[in-house]
Amino acid sequence: MRKYIIFASIGFELVGLIVGCFFLGQILDNKYQTKGMIFVGLSVLCLIGWLVRVIWLLKRFQDEDDKSSNKDDTK
Repeated sequence: MRKYIIFASIGFELVGLIVGCFFLGQILDNKYQTKGMIFVGLSVLCLIGWLVRVIWLLKRFQDEDDKSSNKDDTK
């Protein structure tokens, strides 16, 4: 059950990151007159970080499943 809740929250994380990048990028773009480039850069960096986190979570859960299936096989 815990895994489903974690993966359900991943979509909310992505929305939060995009909204945060939008507002922060808008402020920095207005300050430095970069015509949206800071927003684009922040968005790309956040998406890369988010994908790394999702891959890390998937790997961790797969390792946990492998360990639990190995325990079941030895019984």
